[in-house]
Amino acid sequence: MSINKRVSLLTPYLDGDYYGRIFFELLQEANSHNSTIITIQARASGKNPVPFNYPVSTMETDGWLLMTNPQSVLPIAPELLEKIESTGKPVVTIGYTENSIKCHSVIIDNCEATKEAILHLIRDHGHRKIAFVGNKEEHLDLIERFEGYLKALAECDIPYDESLVFHASDALRKGGYHAAEAMLASEMDFTAVFASTDLNALAVMEKLQEAGYKVPDNIAVIGFDDLDVASSSTPSLTTIRQPFDDLARSSFDVLRQLINGSVFDEPVIKIQTELITRESCGCHIQMSTQPVDVQKQLIESNLNLDNILKRYDDFVYSWASATREKSFDFSNMFGQKGRWGVLALWDKNEADQKKTLVVSQAFSEDTDKIPPLGMHIPIEQFPPMEWIPKLRDNDFVRVQSIRNERGDWGFIAIVAPIDDLIFISAADITQVSFTVSAASLERDELFEKIESIAEQLEIVSRTTNDGIWDWDSNTDNIQWNVRSLDIFNAIGEELPTDSNSFLKLIHPKDAERVKEAFRANNDQSTVLKTECRICGRNGKKLWVYITGDSISNKSGSSVRIIGTVTNISEKKRAEEQIKYLAFHDGLTGLPNRQLLHERMRVQIEQAKNNNSKLGIFLIDLDRFKVINDTLGHQAGDVLIQQVARLLESTVVSSTFISNVSREKITVSRLGGDEFVILVTDIYDVDELQLLGNSIVQKFLEPFFIQNQEVFTTASIGLSVYPDNGLNIDELLRCADMAMYRAKENGKNQWEIYSPDINSRTLERFTMENLLRKALERDEFILHYQPQYHVSDKRIYGMEALVRWMSPDRGMISPAELIPLAEETGLIIPIGYWILKEACKQTKYWLDQGHLPVLISVNISARQLQEKDFVECVKQILEETALPPQYLCLEITESAAIKNMENSNSMLSELDKVGIKIAIDDFGTGYSSLAMLRQLPINIVKIDSSFIRDMDMDRDDAAIVKAIIAMAHSLELTVTAEGVETEEQRKILSNEKCDYMQGYLLNKPLPSDLAEEVLKMQTIKQ
Repeated sequence: MSINKRVSLLTPYLDGDYYGRIFFELLQEANSHNSTIITIQARASGKNPVPFNYPVSTMETDGWLLMTNPQSVLPIAPELLEKIESTGKPVVTIGYTENSIKCHSVIIDNCEATKEAILHLIRDHGHRKIAFVGNKEEHLDLIERFEGYLKALAECDIPYDESLVFHASDALRKGGYHAAEAMLASEMDFTAVFASTDLNALAVMEKLQEAGYKVPDNIAVIGFDDLDVASSSTPSLTTIRQPFDDLARSSFDVLRQLINGSVFDEPVIKIQTELITRESCGCHIQMSTQPVDVQKQLIESNLNLDNILKRYDDFVYSWASATREKSFDFSNMFGQKGRWGVLALWDKNEADQKKTLVVSQAFSEDTDKIPPLGMHIPIEQFPPMEWIPKLRDNDFVRVQSIRNERGDWGFIAIVAPIDDLIFISAADITQVSFTVSAASLERDELFEKIESIAEQLEIVSRTTNDGIWDWDSNTDNIQWNVRSLDIFNAIGEELPTDSNSFLKLIHPKDAERVKEAFRANNDQSTVLKTECRICGRNGKKLWVYITGDSISNKSGSSVRIIGTVTNISEKKRAEEQIKYLAFHDGLTGLPNRQLLHERMRVQIEQAKNNNSKLGIFLIDLDRFKVINDTLGHQAGDVLIQQVARLLESTVVSSTFISNVSREKITVSRLGGDEFVILVTDIYDVDELQLLGNSIVQKFLEPFFIQNQEVFTTASIGLSVYPDNGLNIDELLRCADMAMYRAKENGKNQWEIYSPDINSRTLERFTMENLLRKALERDEFILHYQPQYHVSDKRIYGMEALVRWMSPDRGMISPAELIPLAEETGLIIPIGYWILKEACKQTKYWLDQGHLPVLISVNISARQLQEKDFVECVKQILEETALPPQYLCLEITESAAIKNMENSNSMLSELDKVGIKIAIDDFGTGYSSLAMLRQLPINIVKIDSSFIRDMDMDRDDAAIVKAIIAMAHSLELTVTAEGVETEEQRKILSNEKCDYMQGYLLNKPLPSDLAEEVLKMQTIKQ
């Protein structure tokens, strides 16, 4: 495929979330349009920007993309802009507008995007004191975001307050941490923060949360960029999404059209942003119920860091290999990174004119031609396009000036594939190699002048985050690059000048390992690789990763070691966090089951030696499943977190455990809604009982979730070592049995284990085994309770109700049967048996010529979660030949709204078949008719608890009246359950209730007696 168009891209970086993402999209666009991108980079330096002024490739290119600006680390010299304009080639700037020449621009509307975010905080959340975090002098994007901040304040008549602007040293997490530290040192006279980047915002949130502030309860936070980590942070970050892919594609498309002769009316094209509202600003967005796997994210980050460290290992090897010879070997430095390359130095005959380059070195991995050494090339024609090999997918031409503060040697051009770590800032190892190349060429130049210093290599690398060191083993002198200053200054130390001053900074526990690594490098020529801590006089410590390779003299003795030192403190913190997560609950931060077992093992041994006791409280929340199903898993997680804090505060504030220090008490989470409190060094069991009472009392107060009060209680089981068991499993089993006794006794209380509890647990186990065999033994029967029209008492339908006739235990009530079936999962096969038996009985009555009735069957929440539930219902109707219009499925409120999307899908499919859907026990949950209207519901059944006292209780009567009225307004019919008196029926009749069932007319009847009722109704008809 021949090259169609050549596009020159002038940019300071080719990595990171901004430059890396845009460049990646540009390269994909170029490949899709059969074009070649030539990237042109100067040596970018944030501390000392040097304007780029070389007209490189101006005669070879068809158009220009400029991804820089006057505030960039790579500003363009005015004379170069004039040169570019004079060629007549079209120019498009990416992300900023260039007013000094005629060009087109594609930009992100930073100002309006920020303004929208600030107005959201003001108008939607009522904030007036809003802080700004950013570096409003670093980059045009950040300047425009600050302007948007000012515009929003002005639009709302809020005076600008300079004290609410906090400077970030950079756009990364480090800058956010510095800004947050300044905030905490101030009066914190604000309620919201806008950070000009997501990384700034995330760091601010973390620092404020560490200081005890809650986000967004105390301080709302908004960021800018919508990085991947924004949605998974805690809380999730409200941010502004700027579409880098649209920015890149639009920029390339505009340039392509300009090259092809198109004309645009407007010189500036704005790419719109989107405000993504999440939790951090106070918007309670319903998030995915899938928990974030924090440990997986940490491991992936660790792998990325390991990959970068591996590259630096390779870089050190390439560096040593390229510089070991008398002169710099270009192919050794770049041969592994690219498949074709040219090093061209300035023609020395032109003195300082810098107009012509001379090919000094070149390489190619295959049979592609390379330009001959000594070939002269005008800077406007570099790189020589006729010598560039055919590009493969993701290949691009990279051009870099080779210069530093002490010299300017020329240019390098290489053909290489895009880096797979392009989206990680400072991961561009090729950029480091260019800088090293400059130092190497400088060394060669010095060697020509002074042979005595020919082997001195000065590395100047401002674009890498690593320190580079050069140790002369003969003189014991160590030289460092500029970046090394940051590492040692962080611990308050100067750069070490010799081996002793360096070793003094090594942590004592790591010193011998570091010495051994250096000995192995010297004696066995093993590449130096070691991790250690360095410590300063200010008490600060850093973890560093040290690598190096030795240079030997003619006799083979090592005379120098050159290497890198990398700050890996973040990696170590990540490892510590992974270790922490292995022993702590990810949601609450409490010790998990594994850590609890370890502490119990240790404390049991100590209790044996001290002749003391241990107390184990097993705490299970009552009604947690209802709250979780009704309000959602996110609310359930918040409740679990609040319960964890309540238990910790109760233990801390407890005055009942007189002989126990806080360190001897462990509050842990086993999982779900189960917690365990381990109390050690106990000599009086009464103290444990008092603590149990204290915990129960604390649960009488409401929890606040999603701006509403939520009440839950706790059932608590207590076991004591050695009274109830001598090992971990026995103690937890006894506490578990005691907790179930507390639930059976009405919940909201605690029970201490006793032998009779064990017998009751055995009874429950026996019941479970009997229930498992009941289906096989055909021990279930159905009773049918008639349902009548309220107005004239005509029969309308039947509700099928299961009964368990156990040959061992006799009649077992539904109140005992259903909870046990739900808990064991047997409700699934039992539920399908009930449905099939009810449909078969109803079809029999129809075939006997009885009055057609609607058969109602209760469906459990667990049945509704089964993927094949709809198909099973259809199959039962087909097998029993019952027309679907005679079947009504009754589901509870909590089952209906547990997963609205799933419920709606399943029930809608059943509704299409003709099956009716009823909401059972309405009024006892947290839903509303408006919410339930989203589902295909036909009937609302009012719970009997409201019917029972409505003739004496005005509140119940009002509730019944409201439900009937609302249901009718939504064109739903209403059935009242538990009607027992004629007075109740009259009230229902007056309120136009449609149907009723209850002991007033009939109790649940066996099938033969129910058939007699149908016969009588059929005769009356």
